[in-house]
Amino acid sequence: MLTLDDVGRILSVNTAAGPLWGCLADELVGRSFVSLFAFEVVSDDIDILDAQWEVLSASATEQRVPMSIQTDEDSPAIEVRVELEAASGGETAWLARVSRENRSDLPPPPEGDIALASAANATTGSDVWTKLAHSDAAGFFDLSFSSGDTYYSPAWKRLLGYGEADLANTYDTWLKLIHPDDSAAAPDQVGRHSGSTQRSFSVEFRMKHRRGHWVWIHCVGVQHFAGDGELDRVVGFHLDISERKEVEEQGIVAEDRLSRLAEEGGLAVFDLDFVTGKALVSRAWQDLIGDPVEHPDIGLFTQYLKDSAGDVTGFLSNFGSGDDTWDTGPATLRRSDRREVDVMLGLNRQVSRRGELLRVVGFALPIPDSLLASQSAPPFAFGGFDTNALNVLNEGIIVTDRRGNVAVINTKALKIMGANQGLVMEQPLADVFQLVTVRDSRPADDALELALAADGPRRLYTDHAVVVENAPPLPVVWTISQLWDENREVAGIVVVFRDPSEMSLSPEELIRANRFDSLGQLAGGIAHDFNNLLSTILGGISLAKDNREYDKLNDSETACMAAKTLTRQLLAFAKGNPGGTFSIVKPGDILNDAVRVAAAGSPVKVTIELDPSTPLVEVDRGQIIQVFQNLIINAMQAMDVPSRGTIEIRCRGIQLRDGQLPPLDGGQYVQLEVQDNGNGIPEDKIDRIFEPFFTTKKSGTGLGLATVLSIVRKHGGQLGVDSTVGVGTTFTAFLPATEKEMEVSVRRSATIRFGTGRVLFMDDEPQLCIITKAMLESLDYKVDIARNGEEALNLYRKYHAVNRAYDVVLLDLTIVGGMGGEETFKRLREIDPDVRAIVSSGYDNDEMARQFLESGFCGYLTKPYRVGELGKMLKNVLGG
Repeated sequence: MLTLDDVGRILSVNTAAGPLWGCLADELVGRSFVSLFAFEVVSDDIDILDAQWEVLSASATEQRVPMSIQTDEDSPAIEVRVELEAASGGETAWLARVSRENRSDLPPPPEGDIALASAANATTGSDVWTKLAHSDAAGFFDLSFSSGDTYYSPAWKRLLGYGEADLANTYDTWLKLIHPDDSAAAPDQVGRHSGSTQRSFSVEFRMKHRRGHWVWIHCVGVQHFAGDGELDRVVGFHLDISERKEVEEQGIVAEDRLSRLAEEGGLAVFDLDFVTGKALVSRAWQDLIGDPVEHPDIGLFTQYLKDSAGDVTGFLSNFGSGDDTWDTGPATLRRSDRREVDVMLGLNRQVSRRGELLRVVGFALPIPDSLLASQSAPPFAFGGFDTNALNVLNEGIIVTDRRGNVAVINTKALKIMGANQGLVMEQPLADVFQLVTVRDSRPADDALELALAADGPRRLYTDHAVVVENAPPLPVVWTISQLWDENREVAGIVVVFRDPSEMSLSPEELIRANRFDSLGQLAGGIAHDFNNLLSTILGGISLAKDNREYDKLNDSETACMAAKTLTRQLLAFAKGNPGGTFSIVKPGDILNDAVRVAAAGSPVKVTIELDPSTPLVEVDRGQIIQVFQNLIINAMQAMDVPSRGTIEIRCRGIQLRDGQLPPLDGGQYVQLEVQDNGNGIPEDKIDRIFEPFFTTKKSGTGLGLATVLSIVRKHGGQLGVDSTVGVGTTFTAFLPATEKEMEVSVRRSATIRFGTGRVLFMDDEPQLCIITKAMLESLDYKVDIARNGEEALNLYRKYHAVNRAYDVVLLDLTIVGGMGGEETFKRLREIDPDVRAIVSSGYDNDEMARQFLESGFCGYLTKPYRVGELGKMLKNVLGG
């Protein structure tokens, strides 16, 4: 067991770690953790340890990965498993566990007895372990069964809502708190003595919180056994994993619901991934098509969909309204036996920013032959339609015929409205689905018609209630859309609605949903700032070209880098972080980044007042930036005249006492205020502003403030609000301060020229090919240009056949109408397994870069790039 800081340096180790590396345990303290293992790729580059740590921390977090220890060239390798677990609080950022695959390959311990090793280890590491045991990094415990002594750290007790003096330090305390069904995971029960003097364990169980609910605990520890095999002592840590368990349970519920819908419900469901070319279908789809293939190729859907005319991508892209929301409409499927089936097809599309189809999820419902044969029944008058598949849904669904009379209604809709199916069939939709306003219960007779006539993508309506028989009106969230027949004529109407009290989103879903909602609001301002930057760039270039005034080119270069930074921030905001990526940052840097994007192009005056003594915070940078972007956007939307609007942001350190601001513990915090002079929030609304889906705006989704509160609480902080109608609103966030310092890495400047070599450059943009070729030739490289993957393969194959293979290949990720960089690289490796390739892309994203490097690329170069960046990348790749 080892504790590491945030860059992978060893803070402390236990005695058992020393023999693995043939040394005393204290000799490992201060070393880089990755330097203890053997890697296939080695280099003298000063950055190699940083790169190896990034790879190891990404792959070994909460999962065991195989590694090798080799103390010198002549000694045999020791196969081990490495697992990392993130910690929080104090200096410790990671807990590392290293276990041997085969105990027989352990080298002999160094000279000196175990007592000497223990004493040496205690001398260097005891202070660190003492700090760790008393910090909030994890709940530490030490149970001595031979002496009866028991110790629980303050953090161990706080996990369960208790103060340090509220729980007795006895083993009976543990047994009283653990869930009866999890008693087998108690320290004296888990595992059995196997002949060794110690045994490590890792278990998950529930313990009772002071408030009465159960907290999920991940317990990691070591059991020590006496010579007679009796359990002598157990030492370990507790981590609260309740949030992870909630997410797992939600996933299980969602998976079970989908399984019941697709399998037991008989709904023919399909999932087409156009990125990987794979497809998944339900058992009902196989029965409908008459094809038992569970994972058909997407190409088979060209045969299934009769109307696709050989182009399944184009058919699915243009089906219905053609946007990325749910579309429904008639279609004809062609079975494997060539018979045709008329169905109601529903699908949802996911498209890239360039409009390319990425994924389609949909369903197919067969239309009974009796309905199709009836000349009197208009299209989609489903009087005898089998609604079993719709009855498993938790949403109310009403389908009408072309006259607007109810033709299909599922069980959930009848339950919400308290209606009888026999009384609502063939009745006008407005009489069955009667809406009133939530605010004053006045009839909203024109709500359905206005929603159908609205321009743009369909939206959710949250300000209505549906009339319920013998009960008060029930608030609902609803949407409506039209059905179209093959002649593009209206064939019916579909209404989907739900009881909002049954709707819930996990914190991650709230953040993701709000992120994309905010992007639309930011788009106009971002375009304004980009045009200003482009004007600076174009002006500097035109002066240099027409008047030979080259001094303005520096301004153009600065504007280019500012545009690149803005793009990176916008992409990070849209994509989000994977979660758990915490770093030490200055609050002022977060506020500046948030204002740069959120206030782009806005006439509202935004000022930042920062106390120079404000302490640092340890946060997920992307999510905290999203907090203040949401607050700034919310403030700007609250102003009737934006040109007169002001937003004042203040930041300072503050010391809170215990109980001063429940539920926060006493300590050092950073207080951040966002104050506006907008309309203010009425008293009858202020208690609901943090509820998901609650909004007072006509175009709002009600996710912004719910997301803000979720993120702040996730970071151990709290959020408050103070508002006066007609004066303005102030939101105040409190985030825990950290005593850690930001790591400042000093890097030596690299020479951009490495030497001679031959480069194959692939890109479909002619001007970029010309300028990049000039860059490469200025660095003394010889260059060949390929416009697409096919040309690149032909050139590489030609020169490789005469033993003149290219030293490096630079591939653009996306080629319009041709083979892109990723597919080209796979084909190049078939020709030459040792090919060295760099991928180039306009997507500046660390996670994407990591994925490409793990797939075999030697480098990831982000557009736009300068000659220095290009030269350094080639030097690193050819030198490594």
